[in-house]
Amino acid sequence: MKSQTQVIQFILFLIISISIFSLISTYLFSFSQSSQDRLLSYFRELVASYSSSLIINTYTNCKYCNYSKVLYGLPFQVFENFHEINASNNVIYVRSVPLQKGFATSMHNLNQTTQFIGFFSTGFTPSFYGLNKTSIATISFNKSENKFKIG
Repeated sequence: MKSQTQVIQFILFLIISISIFSLISTYLFSFSQSSQDRLLSYFRELVASYSSSLIINTYTNCKYCNYSKVLYGLPFQVFENFHEINASNNVIYVRSVPLQKGFATSMHNLNQTTQFIGFFSTGFTPSFYGLNKTSIATISFNKSENKFKIG
């Protein structure tokens, strides 16, 4: 009888320890996923705001030039997600590719006659693989055509 209680006690401790381990690992995984989603959302917002500010800066600083070009670097991947930047109709769209979530922002009431075209993806562009792994995005402004191009 004594040996049966030890076996039952061992099985109960095993079941309890496995259940505690699974609860803790599930909680940590869900916390990790929610933190990752939140950080990616902030990153999309930051990229859209930064691109919009660069467009406005290029537009206001180019008073006597006909053409200007701005280069800036973006991380190649963030949490294994590539990012796409699309500009059209006075709006910038930033989207995370495998996650399929996006963010849109306006150009802060920039002149409506200005055209915005272009598409940039960190996944389809050549990147500088080194310690920081960045992709270079370009914003060009042609003042004679009054057109911005992201690429």
